[in-house]
Amino acid sequence: MVVWTVQRQEDEWAALMRSALAGDSAAYERLLRELAPALRAFARTVAARAGGAVDAEDIVQETLIAVHLKRHTWIATEPLGPWVRAIARHKFIDALRRHGARIHVP
Repeated sequence: MVVWTVQRQEDEWAALMRSALAGDSAAYERLLRELAPALRAFARTVAARAGGAVDAEDIVQETLIAVHLKRHTWIATEPLGPWVRAIARHKFIDALRRHGARIHVP
């Protein structure tokens, strides 16, 4: 089942992030490598919806940088997926704004 697989993957990512925050650089490298394709899929989808106004790869890179810079703000008892998706969503909105698009976020 897809939901189970997604949950399992997000649980693994959370475990990798906890290890990374404890100083395991190999776990951190693996986490970033595993996040990139998921972020790329998200970024391509939202970039296509935006009519190509933004570059999907820019969103991916900016999200990974933000994850790196803000990793200390993630609460280790919380799921990692929603935290990363929120960052990616904000980076997408930032990219649209840079291109002059007006965004209303409820």
